[in-house]
Amino acid sequence: MVRFAKMLTLVLAFAVVAGCSKPPEVEIAAANTSIQAAKSAEAEMYVPKAYRAAMDSLNAATAAKTEQDAKFVLFRSYGKSKEMFVRADAIAKQVATDAAAEKARVKNEVTQMLADTKVLLDSVQVAVNKAPVGKGNKADIELIKSDLMSVIAAYDDANMEFNNGKYLTARSKISVVKQKADGILVEVQTATDKVKKGRR
Repeated sequence: MVRFAKMLTLVLAFAVVAGCSKPPEVEIAAANTSIQAAKSAEAEMYVPKAYRAAMDSLNAATAAKTEQDAKFVLFRSYGKSKEMFVRADAIAKQVATDAAAEKARVKNEVTQMLADTKVLLDSVQVAVNKAPVGKGNKADIELIKSDLMSVIAAYDDANMEFNNGKYLTARSKISVVKQKADGILVEVQTATDKVKKGRR
């Protein structure tokens, strides 16, 4: 009986060791799925620091698992790496959520920028059409009209990027469009002043 009890104890001990030496496959799969979800949410672009932290967490968990993989089976213990994969999973889930929220915020921001810039371009178009053309500024006005056409084309390009869901690219491009449109207004005023001075 005593002999049987000892054998049973050894079997149970071996089972515990075997259980601890089993890689945390479920946790690994969950963490990788969450990281993939973060990538799909474009976290690398919208929340780059948080995304890097999530990747660092996953890489650390993977390194801890790899360290145990190299050991003899009876000496392996995946408890620590399991906890690390669980933590990496949680971090990645939060990153995906934060990325989606930031993307929505940028989308709203660019929507307003596009609307404001369209109003600005319309006013620039009116100013160019109303600008007096005289001996001293005819060439200037023609150049301004050419510049305006280029700016309008750039606006259309930014709008296309927005419609394709590339909100960060659209934001960058529309900022440039606004700067150039503001510059054209200054050029129109300068060209107008030339005519006025010539009439004096």
